[in-house]
Amino acid sequence: MLYSSSRGKSESVKFLEVLTSGVAPDGGLYLPEETPKFLEEELLSFKNFSYNELALKILHPFMDDFLSEEELEKIIEESYSSFRIENVVQINNQKQVGNILELFHGPTYAFKDVAMQLLAGLLNKASEKIDKKIVILGATSGDTGSAAIEACKRYTDLDIFILFPDKKISEVQQRQMTTSGADNVYSIAVNGDFDDCQKYVKKLFLKQEEFPKIRFVSINSINWTRIISQSVYFFYANFLLDNNKYVASIPSGNFGHAYAGWLATKMGLELEGIHIATNKNDILDRLISSGIYSRNKTIKSLAPSMDISVASNFERLMVDVLGNDRSKLNELMNIFPENPLDFNNYPEWKKISSFFSSSKTDDQEIKKCIEEVISKSNYFIDPHTATAVKGLLSSKIPGENILTFATAHPGKFPDAYHDINGFTDMIPSDLISIFEKEESFIKLNNNYEEISNFISSNYKN
Repeated sequence: MLYSSSRGKSESVKFLEVLTSGVAPDGGLYLPEETPKFLEEELLSFKNFSYNELALKILHPFMDDFLSEEELEKIIEESYSSFRIENVVQINNQKQVGNILELFHGPTYAFKDVAMQLLAGLLNKASEKIDKKIVILGATSGDTGSAAIEACKRYTDLDIFILFPDKKISEVQQRQMTTSGADNVYSIAVNGDFDDCQKYVKKLFLKQEEFPKIRFVSINSINWTRIISQSVYFFYANFLLDNNKYVASIPSGNFGHAYAGWLATKMGLELEGIHIATNKNDILDRLISSGIYSRNKTIKSLAPSMDISVASNFERLMVDVLGNDRSKLNELMNIFPENPLDFNNYPEWKKISSFFSSSKTDDQEIKKCIEEVISKSNYFIDPHTATAVKGLLSSKIPGENILTFATAHPGKFPDAYHDINGFTDMIPSDLISIFEKEESFIKLNNNYEEISNFISSNYKN
């Protein structure tokens, strides 16, 4: 399968190049030139598959020129062996909030584990096929970094550098990144916000030629492998619901999770819609409700993984919104985010945007939602999941069958649970033990040259 850039200015490449890179040379994001489509009877035949068996069927067409089915099957089995439940994700039905798809049963208690464990295994395989040192780069607003470090630390042929905004993520999230004890892990606290971290990671990829001995690889959701990995559980959830169509209510900041659901529909899955829940950093809610894509200043919230002011993966959906006019997309991205983008005059926007609904939930509403769910159901949800629960309860979402995606374990965000009885009793022991370990990280200024020099001086040959 061949992949091309969303901006249309770079040559088509094979999956290995997509896997072991970040943005395309023209600054765009990679997309398959042809999306695999499963017929209804094929999907029905997958109904009784295990999660691993389903992942093999969904994912292999995207990388059939890179791995055989047997090789991919082995990587999938190894990747998901660290999960605490047999089939990676599960549905929990709560009377007050309905069906909840629990995605946090991986090693770092976040949905990012589902994609990251697989991505690390694929990158380790890729290291055998390229002649440069693989250096993994990532920017994180919380869970991405810890999931990436946990997945990659066991592969000594990979080095990983994670940038995170200093003092703007939860202490649990930080300690998960800074207490790995692995020699191939570098955690970097940047004196800025998540968007600064993401900006520097993107710039490093665009400056790849200045690092001739290494190959930068992205572990953020701009890496296509993250998107396809997450699309699997949209299909699996459908089977758990006896093939009933559903609306997915998803906490979303960078639009990667939401785009994975959109991709699943392009592959043949019938969804009733996707509800995008935001915190007070509401770029996606404003976009869906108004058709205007505009950046605001990032504000710290109780749901830090969504403290984002530019939703990078929306660029992939823009390809569909603009009717595959990639020259136009390139033109628009050259003026964004300094200038807002208005999609209301594009014919495809009305149809595509009607598939999505959205909501905004501030910190006070998050706290209240958490308390109400605990009071009525004795079920703890994390602050990000609370935005999705609050959003579906307060919004007019089309469709009766709503599935809320629970993206993290509440034990990772103690700041949201002050004075809530029972919280300390449900914190997993390994989220407690990280406070007994010594942290290892470096603080750097909000400066590209300083960050670039640190990376070039510290990767292992």
